[in-house]
Amino acid sequence: MKRIAFFFLLQALAGTVLVASSSRGLAQSAGVDHDRARAAVQSGEIMPLHEILAKVSEKQEGRVLEVRLNDLEGGLHGWVYDIRLFTPEDEVLNLRVDAGTATILRIERGGTGDQP
Repeated sequence: MKRIAFFFLLQALAGTVLVASSSRGLAQSAGVDHDRARAAVQSGEIMPLHEILAKVSEKQEGRVLEVRLNDLEGGLHGWVYDIRLFTPEDEVLNLRVDAGTATILRIERGGTGDQP
């Protein structure tokens, strides 16, 4: 599994996207990975983040805390978004979402994995 070296921090569904890196080498790597992700969106391989978040919000209410885009290369689902939500019930959920279809693949509550 190859993890994209950038993280998104969102204040709300239409929040601000921040690219995080801790060193110059990591920043250069993040730029290459960012370009791969952008190309995947432009080619239609994956959906843009705002569309993913809109689809997820139809099924799971909550404030987005963090989003990570991962390319699982060779995995069953390819690109996935890992999304952390804070629900109105004061619960933190970790969702794995197929980046091409917006299908919720997994929901983790309190360390356990629930299938949607």
